[in-house]
Amino acid sequence: MAEDQEKKDEEKFEFTAEGEALGYISLDQAQVLAMRTAREAPGVYGTTYRDIPMAFEVVENADTEDHYVITLSFR
Repeated sequence: MAEDQEKKDEEKFEFTAEGEALGYISLDQAQVLAMRTAREAPGVYGTTYRDIPMAFEVVENADTEDHYVITLSFR
């Protein structure tokens, strides 16, 4: 019975009011977060792309011991 409760707790994802995940996030969540962050900070791509809508795609990802490495492409 205690094991079932632990599994349910592990499967639960808790978020702050700002939508940030508390604790561990999955690779899928990290990819969504990377694309959201890239979309919300368009100024870092130069003035040429400032007001142009961009589409992001995950090109590569890696799950290391401590973190995720996610590479995006944009067009």
